[in-house]
Amino acid sequence: MTKTADLIGTALLMLFLTACGREVLQPGDLLFQAGEGDMTEAIESATGGAFSHVGILGETLEDVWEAVPGEGVRHVSLRQFLDESARDASGKPFVRVFRTACDWPDVRARVQALEGRPYDYAFQPGDEALYCSELVYECYRDASGAPLFSAIPMTFKGPDGDIVPYWAAHYDSLGVAVPEGAPGTNPNDLSRSPLLVPVPVEW
Repeated sequence: MTKTADLIGTALLMLFLTACGREVLQPGDLLFQAGEGDMTEAIESATGGAFSHVGILGETLEDVWEAVPGEGVRHVSLRQFLDESARDASGKPFVRVFRTACDWPDVRARVQALEGRPYDYAFQPGDEALYCSELVYECYRDASGAPLFSAIPMTFKGPDGDIVPYWAAHYDSLGVAVPEGAPGTNPNDLSRSPLLVPVPVEW
């Protein structure tokens, strides 16, 4: 995509959002989502927050990049991303926007190169597969090429200190041990990064 096309795409996105009375979004913004289902509940229980998924906003309303079960790394429309979210108390999509300083062309090049990668059901670092916050971790890097966000010891334990039954069954089905303490990321801890600034958006 040329620089002119980049600017046009960004301008169209800003125009649409302004026309809808929303805070202007920018390419590279992170969209944190609450979902529904057993995996969502297990993620939220183990990571102590409302988010179970995160996507990356591109230049247009047709480009939200994410890693999802069944399809791996893909891009969808913003509308589809919002439609697949859980709803808040007012019935609106439970999606919150956060922003960090980034070199968007570099982020875009990385995420496009990763499109089609399989989903990482084992949530393990160092393989070809990716889960949602791992995609963000891989794509956002500083000028030296180091990851912008930090990996932390993962936990699959609930508030009671025991492995959440969903995760015990999940890893049993994979035939591997629960990787408690292995380095990784998750949407809730990622959303708490001091590098991120919330962007008020009304859907």
